[in-house]
Amino acid sequence: MYMKKVLILNCLLFNIIFVAAQTNYYETTKTFHEKGFTYQCDVTTYGDITLYNSLNKWTYIDQMKKGTNVPFYIKMEDYDTDPLTVEDEHDIYNDSIYKVIVNDAFGSYKGKMKGFELFIILSISSETGEISELYFNFMKHTPYVTIPVSVYREIETKLVGLKYTLTPLAKTLNYVYQWWAIEPK
Repeated sequence: MYMKKVLILNCLLFNIIFVAAQTNYYETTKTFHEKGFTYQCDVTTYGDITLYNSLNKWTYIDQMKKGTNVPFYIKMEDYDTDPLTVEDEHDIYNDSIYKVIVNDAFGSYKGKMKGFELFIILSISSETGEISELYFNFMKHTPYVTIPVSVYREIETKLVGLKYTLTPLAKTLNYVYQWWAIEPK
């Protein structure tokens, strides 16, 4: 009888820990006031989540030619390479360092992300080529909703400031919009 109670208690404790680990931090639109930073989470009616630093200025602003109010979009089929950045050894290094930064930040959460990509949208300064800000995009049915905002903040602080080599076209824009998708491994 005693062993049965111990077994039941252990099962209950395990289930409580499992349920607590599955907390959905991003169920509704809200603001996270954390130690030293504030993040905004916007959730659409169809479950698209945008998570970003509340100090961001480009999150909902279209990329435009400087001095105009006309959105600037690139038809990639018109180009053989990215018309806004120059791929050189520095950019190849950035690609690998991005993966290291994201994988390190997700730490023990990585196994939960199998089969799901996180979209990281970069706003790059058209003056300096540096990543000036970024935001994250994921759907509410993915395991990214169970990751605390501090993990996303860690990624942000390590990516902001990394530099791209820009083309002359990119330097004519208010900022350079880039995105990439990653499945933490």
